[in-house]
Amino acid sequence: MPTSTVRVRKQRILQSVFGGDVFSQPTPLVASTAPGQPFGGPLANTDLSPSFQHHTAATDQVRWDRAWHAVTSRIQLPSSVTVEDSFGALAPESQQDAGDASFHDSLALVLDPSTLAPCAAHIEDILLWHAQQVRQHFVQHVLPLLAACSSQGGDHSQVLLSSVRTLEAAHRQYVYGLALIARGIKDETAKNVAVERFTRDLHALIGNSWTRGLTEALGHALSRLLAAILGSNRHSTAPSDDVDDVTQQTLVARRELFSLLESLTSVGLAGDRFQVLFGESMDACMKDFIQHRYARVWTSLDPNGNIDPSASYGCISHLCDWVENHYGRLAVEVLRCLSGQVACVDVEKWREVAIGRLASLRMLELFDMVLHWPQSKGGLEDLRSTVTTPQRRLELTDVFAASLQMRLLHPGRSTLNILQSYIAMIRTFHQLDASKVLLDRVAQSLQLYLCQRNDAIRIVVTGLLANPASGTAENDEKRLNELAVLLNDTSQQHRSHVDDEDLDWDDMAWVPDPVDAGPNYKRPKSEDVVGTLINALGSQEIFIKEFQAIIAERLLSNQANYQQEIKVLSLLKKRYGENALQNCDVMVKDIYDSKRVDTQLRKNMRGSRQSHSKVDVDRPPMTYHSKILSRLFWPSILPEPFKIPAPVARVRAQYEGGFEKLKTCRKLTWLDQVGTATVQLDLQDRSLEIQCKTYEAAVIYAFQYSHTDDHDDDAGGARAPQQRTFNELWEQLTMDEDLLKSALEFWLSQGVLGHVDGDQQTFVVLERRGNELQQQQNLANAASSAMPASSTTDSAQKPMLSSPSPLPSMSSLPRKAKLNAKEQETRTVYWQFIVGMLTNSSPAMPLTQIAMMMKMLLTDGCTWSEDELREFLAEKVAGQDLELSGGRYRLVKK
Repeated sequence: MPTSTVRVRKQRILQSVFGGDVFSQPTPLVASTAPGQPFGGPLANTDLSPSFQHHTAATDQVRWDRAWHAVTSRIQLPSSVTVEDSFGALAPESQQDAGDASFHDSLALVLDPSTLAPCAAHIEDILLWHAQQVRQHFVQHVLPLLAACSSQGGDHSQVLLSSVRTLEAAHRQYVYGLALIARGIKDETAKNVAVERFTRDLHALIGNSWTRGLTEALGHALSRLLAAILGSNRHSTAPSDDVDDVTQQTLVARRELFSLLESLTSVGLAGDRFQVLFGESMDACMKDFIQHRYARVWTSLDPNGNIDPSASYGCISHLCDWVENHYGRLAVEVLRCLSGQVACVDVEKWREVAIGRLASLRMLELFDMVLHWPQSKGGLEDLRSTVTTPQRRLELTDVFAASLQMRLLHPGRSTLNILQSYIAMIRTFHQLDASKVLLDRVAQSLQLYLCQRNDAIRIVVTGLLANPASGTAENDEKRLNELAVLLNDTSQQHRSHVDDEDLDWDDMAWVPDPVDAGPNYKRPKSEDVVGTLINALGSQEIFIKEFQAIIAERLLSNQANYQQEIKVLSLLKKRYGENALQNCDVMVKDIYDSKRVDTQLRKNMRGSRQSHSKVDVDRPPMTYHSKILSRLFWPSILPEPFKIPAPVARVRAQYEGGFEKLKTCRKLTWLDQVGTATVQLDLQDRSLEIQCKTYEAAVIYAFQYSHTDDHDDDAGGARAPQQRTFNELWEQLTMDEDLLKSALEFWLSQGVLGHVDGDQQTFVVLERRGNELQQQQNLANAASSAMPASSTTDSAQKPMLSSPSPLPSMSSLPRKAKLNAKEQETRTVYWQFIVGMLTNSSPAMPLTQIAMMMKMLLTDGCTWSEDELREFLAEKVAGQDLELSGGRYRLVKK
């Protein structure tokens, strides 16, 4: 098939489908067939009658062709782009008026050919022709210009301005041709219909030809103007003296916005796509306003947007006022310019959307509101008013649980900090939801995590037993003293005794149970912070066992009274019952009974002492007290006996004999390591009175001068300082090594004992301090030279006093002075593994558990024995990387 035939067929197919895209051009004038006249020109004067001239087909067709040529030539759009207005200049008014008569006649013939040229065979619709040429002109000339305007870079204002000017110029040309055609339409209704149809089609054509650059530029302009009008670009409330400036800026932005709307409407850009863009900009403006104005603002705002610190309610009323009087009002005015309408139900929907977004913001801030309780009561009121559906309640618990897991439940938070946060959670969630349904949902992970912290129960019990009257800010940071304050608060102690809450007709604050409550749900009557916290610590048996151990320590201390302990015990008996805490009752009774027995025994001992001869008349009598415990009801305390000082042993023997006389068939078993003592130390340059443990007093008593040491005094009355080795003390006192090490470290820290240089296991009394140390060193040298060789293996070495340092382990072996690279690498790998275990697995582990996990989990196993591992951990303890407490190793918090 020839190529020309294919081209013709394609053209016919396109014309049949897209007939509007192909339109006829103005009919040209061709050569005439009559003598002396051009074809299509004025008719020659012939003898034909007028009726014959008007009713011949050829004559009517020629007249119509002439009229069509005259009209189309007049309204034809320019084919080239000029510099002036991008589409050519319009004809001046003088030229328009000069050809009005002939043009009007031609236009009348083109508009009404059925009357004025009934025999014309080929006619066309001038309005359709004009619409078709406008469409082709827009595609060929205007769209490339709009694309060029959009590619002007990042200046959105220039892109928008040049695009609007281009469309205004095109619109001016298109409307000019339509106006000329409309002059010839006599029927006003038909004229209005034609103009409305052309305008609608033109605006549809322009509205569907948006470029990406124009969309971005218009969106940027709308966002800027809406933010200035609605105030969403002000991150904080404006001061009162700047209100006039803010109002002036708002008025300027409003004028600019409506001027832009007028321009867009005139050129056809205010269609559906613009309304969608306007809606998106308004939606983004609402988001920005809520985020900037209400983020971390948990108190009410006045109508001017200023924070009211005295108000306890939230920001919902201010937000609703903003939606109705600012947001909704602006939307109504803009849509009115776009020939749209806003119903009352639309404003209600906008208010609901704004409240929902405020609720989402408050959900994200809920963890911060917990930490800042009670300053965050206004924000909780916002949440309480907005979170009313089961879906939002579920969303709140999910968001808070995620924040809780990420920000609180990790090894970086101390147990005290977790418990303080939990107390704040109980209070905030009680205000948010008094039914405790929400709290029960989010607290499960926290309760499980607290059960893994070994010190959680001890911290809670210590806080309950604290004295609320003597609490300070420093102590509150170290202890949970807030529990003691809550315990003495009558509102926290109030508990209703109504058997059936549904029948409590006097409760005027009754509300139905939440729809998302469980089947066995029972509404609590009060906040009950203490009870909720105790229930979260695990089983009843574990808590009571820990409570017994802690209250035993406090009862054995030297405090004057135990009112706080008795009050806490009464609270727990109401919660757990009398039988569960029977041992604690017996412990308290033992303490008070011991006071009476001790008073009676000391009275008998004074009478016995007066009846004997005055042997120690110059020495004041020793004050001795004891606490007698019922062995079966106290926590198991294993005795660790040692040799007590002789004066104490004599008084204790008298005390024990008096007790056996007073309480027949009963015998005392002494717990030497539990008691306390007051020690008076008379040194050469100072006198000290120190409260210490009994085993610490026994150790320092072993350094006391004997009568055989009097000859060591020189002529000046100075005496040589006493020194003892660790083995000598251990053999003399028969004391447990751990107790002996602890006692020596205590006296080292008090500055009473010191090391002899070169021997970390030899200790000497620091008779003098400061600038007189050199004289004391000389005395120590003299004493060591006079000492028998069997007293110490280093007696020949010149002793020097050194500052106190941690005691070495008796089981440790001297390590090599320098480790090779392989051993150093092994120690580094083992230490990193231990740090990982104590960080991720458990915060505290005993030695056996650490060794077992290292042998099981390390790739090559652990090649160290338990003694070597203990030595390595002791080095880390000395370097303050680890701490040893209760036989468990922990990482030191830095």
